Amino acid sequence: MRIFSYRNKRRAKILLAVLGGIVLVVFVACLLRFIYLQRFLVYTDNGVELNYAQDLQSDRTPMETTDLSQYPVQVMAPEDNVAVSSQANKEMKQLAGFYATTSMLLDMPSVTETLAEQEPVAALLLDMKSIYGNFYYASTIPGAVQSSADIPAVTAFLEELSSREDLYLIARVPSFSDNNFALANQSCGLPLSSGALWMDSEGCYWLDPLEEDVQNYLISIAKELSGLGFDEVVFADFYVPDSENIVYDQEVSRAEAAALAAEAIRTALDAYPIRVSFGSSNPQVVQYSDRVYLEASDGSTVAGLVGTFQDSLEDPAVQVVFLTASRDTRFEGYGILRPLIE
Repeated sequence: MRIFSYRNKRRAKILLAVLGGIVLVVFVACLLRFIYLQRFLVYTDNGVELNYAQDLQSDRTPMETTDLSQYPVQVMAPEDNVAVSSQANKEMKQLAGFYATTSMLLDMPSVTETLAEQEPVAALLLDMKSIYGNFYYASTIPGAVQSSADIPAVTAFLEELSSREDLYLIARVPSFSDNNFALANQSCGLPLSSGALWMDSEGCYWLDPLEEDVQNYLISIAKELSGLGFDEVVFADFYVPDSENIVYDQEVSRAEAAALAAEAIRTALDAYPIRVSFGSSNPQVVQYSDRVYLEASDGSTVAGLVGTFQDSLEDPAVQVVFLTASRDTRFEGYGILRPLIE
């Protein structure tokens, strides 16, 4: 009998077709499983893990989450703050000093040692929350997740710094990048068409700036930082990502949405002895900012960056601050903060 007879070839083709169908079904099942599991990925400073306890929703209807009414967002009258001593009430000057990122704060001995070597220091910016939403200080905000840093050491460090009259202390906080808050309050996140939350290239979920709960959350953080002795808070990356994958159905543009959020936050914090700044080159946001903080390494871009919003500032030389390690002289017309640890 011939092995490759017509009948055997026909059976082989049928068998291959069946096997191909099975492989296709398995592949589709694996793909759907991967898409499903992606919704339960939780990114932390220590890596990625699966959290099946999350109750993700496919729509943006309100859901029972953290009781945001617990956030300390009560409005204080200006007369309640007259006894508070803060450099935020003094005339603004061009900043010169250093900044410490969250990665630096994981090694507090190096931070304190390096800072001592740099004395005197006029201004110091500290990242107080990671892009994933982990706090680098002992926050009392309901639902706040602490980072893996040595929180007691950071607390002691902040107490020492806040007691110094010669030091202008700045806290930087990621504005809308916050996995912890987004997963606990999914109606506040930026959604995909599938109902899952949009994620950036760093594995971070982003919040909708027009959500009142998001604004109250940032306001609460600023008020807490003011109580810790910070003279200024910087809400970094204050914008709505322009990804086409985001289902953005607001009546205003993304730039206008950021501006409306900046206005609301600034108004709520007017009675507090802390300056409010935003990390944005959007002129609509800049008008509500005490200072504008920008990260840059190329001095040739300075004029172009500042030119986009300088008309919204009274004194760009004082109000623009570059976070840079560059020694390019073109940065020297503005405030400069350099990395504390190179």
